[in-house]
Amino acid sequence: MFYDLFISFSSYPLNGNFAMNFFRHHRRWVVERLGANAGAKELNLIKKILSLDAKNYHAWSHRQWVLQALGGWEDELDYCQQLLEEDIFNNSAWNQRYFVVTRSPFLGGLKAMRASEVRYTVEAILANPNNECPWRYLQGLYKDDIKALVNDPEISSVCLKVINTKNNYVFALKMLLDLLCHGFQPCHEFRDSVVALRTSDTDPLDPDLSMAICDILEHVDSLRASYWIWRKNKLSVAAV
Repeated sequence: MFYDLFISFSSYPLNGNFAMNFFRHHRRWVVERLGANAGAKELNLIKKILSLDAKNYHAWSHRQWVLQALGGWEDELDYCQQLLEEDIFNNSAWNQRYFVVTRSPFLGGLKAMRASEVRYTVEAILANPNNECPWRYLQGLYKDDIKALVNDPEISSVCLKVINTKNNYVFALKMLLDLLCHGFQPCHEFRDSVVALRTSDTDPLDPDLSMAICDILEHVDSLRASYWIWRKNKLSVAAV
C-alpha cells in the first residue's frame, strides 16, 4: 500500500524523472526499505517506461540496481528475449542480456551459458549480418578467454558463412581479422572467400590474409578507412 502511495507521488512524469540523480537515489532508498515485493512492482513499472523508450539508459540502470538489490532475476532473460524479438537492433536489450547472463545467480555464470548463447547469437547474426550488436555480444561471451574465442569453430564458421554471401560482410571481416590477430590459423577456404570480395581486378590483394582484409575494409567501410589503414600499418610494424 505504501509503495502504491509512493508511486502516485513520484511517478509523474516518470520517464523524465529517471534522468534526475536525486530522484533515482531517493526512489532506491524507499524501494530498498520496502523489500522484495516493492522490487517486483518496480520492475513492472520500469517495463512500462521501456515500452515507451526501449533505450532509456537511466531506466535500464535503475532496473539493474533493482535486480541486484532486491532480486527478480527469474524472468529477466525471457524479458530480454522478448525485447530482441521486437527489435533485434536494440543495443540496450543486448547489453541487458549480457548483464543477466553474467550476473544472474540462477544461470550458472558466463561459462555455463556460453554454448547456448553462442548458438542464439550466431542465429541472430545470420539473420542480420549488418547488425553490429550480436557481433559485439559474441566477443563479449569470450571476455578474458581469447583462446576459447579463437578455437571455437562456430565463430570462424559464422564469419565464413557471411563472407561467402558477399553481402553485409563488414562485421564478419572485422571478426575474422581479430581472430587472425589472436592466432587463428585459417584454411585455404578463408583466403579464397576473402579474395572473392576484392573490388578491382587491377589491384591484387596482399598475400597476407590480415593485410588483404584491411585492404578490402578500407574500400567497403569508407567511413572508417583511416582506421583500417592504421590497422594495416600496425600489422606491418608487427611483422618486422
